[in-house]
Amino acid sequence: MLTNEEISRFVTDGYVAVRGAVPAEVTRACHDVIWSELAQRGVVRDDRSTWTAPVVRIPCPEGGPFVEAGTAGRLQEACDQLLGPDRWWRRPGVGGSIPVRFPSEEDPGDAGWHLDGGFEADGGRRVNIRSRGAALLALFLFSDVDERSAPTRLRPGSHLDTARVLAPAGEAGLAWAEAARQAAEASAHRPVVLATGQAGDVFLCHEFMVHAASWPHRGDNPRMMAQPSIVLLSEYDLAALPVPPSTPAEQAILGALG
Repeated sequence: MLTNEEISRFVTDGYVAVRGAVPAEVTRACHDVIWSELAQRGVVRDDRSTWTAPVVRIPCPEGGPFVEAGTAGRLQEACDQLLGPDRWWRRPGVGGSIPVRFPSEEDPGDAGWHLDGGFEADGGRRVNIRSRGAALLALFLFSDVDERSAPTRLRPGSHLDTARVLAPAGEAGLAWAEAARQAAEASAHRPVVLATGQAGDVFLCHEFMVHAASWPHRGDNPRMMAQPSIVLLSEYDLAALPVPPSTPAEQAILGALG
């Protein structure tokens, strides 16, 4: 269970780390499955000569240990606290993609500041103030990640800047690329923290969090992390808040908008 202090920090900083959210034996099983998927692409666990690309991105596998990871009790309890019970999709698994980052000095080409989530409309992806499409970005660490291992960079408080960028666009929102550009510019003054930890940790970030990959990777082993969105069953009706009482994720948006 998240403490009151952790929930308060989520509202102000936009993220919380749930340490040990996924049991160690489940994490190890997921790690092995990821290596099996990589082997089908010619990337072999015990042959470093095959680790030629700085990043190899795979869809997160379905079934097996990934069901156990995505439905871990501590993780679901934390999502209930942040989003409200019965307000988000309890996916039978993890979902999203897994960018596996290998030790390399090469620019991976995907390390710019951006947003995740959004919804499909008019042939493209858009993001709006009501969190249509997603409410949280989850970072599942399936390997240990230290400062040398290309951890994801987060800008604490940037979710507030994103909310202020999106608000004038109303229900229609902004095209994803434009929203990401404006949010990155608006949050450029923010500090940076690194999403480091041990395999089994999960970072729950407000979907408006501005974040980026980092490079170079100067660690010893590949960094494995899934990055799915946690989806709302229905988007926020901000005009009706705070009746009923708003959740921490909604409180962050309302606080940003005054």
